[in-house]
Amino acid sequence: MKHRHTIKTKERKRFISQINEFFPEINISPKSNIETAMIEDYAVFLVDGEVEFILKNDVFIPTIPFILKHNLTSNFVTVDEGAIRFIANGADIMIPGIVDADLNIKKGDPVWVKEEKHGKPLATGIALTSGEEMKNKNRGKAVETLHYVGDKLWKHISKSL
Repeated sequence: MKHRHTIKTKERKRFISQINEFFPEINISPKSNIETAMIEDYAVFLVDGEVEFILKNDVFIPTIPFILKHNLTSNFVTVDEGAIRFIANGADIMIPGIVDADLNIKKGDPVWVKEEKHGKPLATGIALTSGEEMKNKNRGKAVETLHYVGDKLWKHISKSL
């Protein structure tokens, strides 16, 4: 982990506000210690010492361990079994593999991807279309994958658990 430091008050407010907007079931305390750092090619945010978010294009995307810890219910995309092997190799999420999605998702929102059978998280990323389009269209990319089970960030976080 490189360049680790506590964020300023203004950035802290923006961070907490955006998390509350996209994941209303999460309550990050304003008293939490929030830091930023670099892990591999990822700009990450730590909450009370745990890597919980990736920053990409001014959007905070949750890490898979964060999703597991907090049992998120919003901003999800559900994929069929056939998509799992592609996602496990870092592929973006294609619309034909999607079986369900949160209808509140808008293009550019942070999302997490889960498998259909057990609901376990597979990846996180940024929505390339709305949740409604993900459910109703037949082709195209739906999510730009930024973090997935088995990637460099996953391995780094798993070592520290």
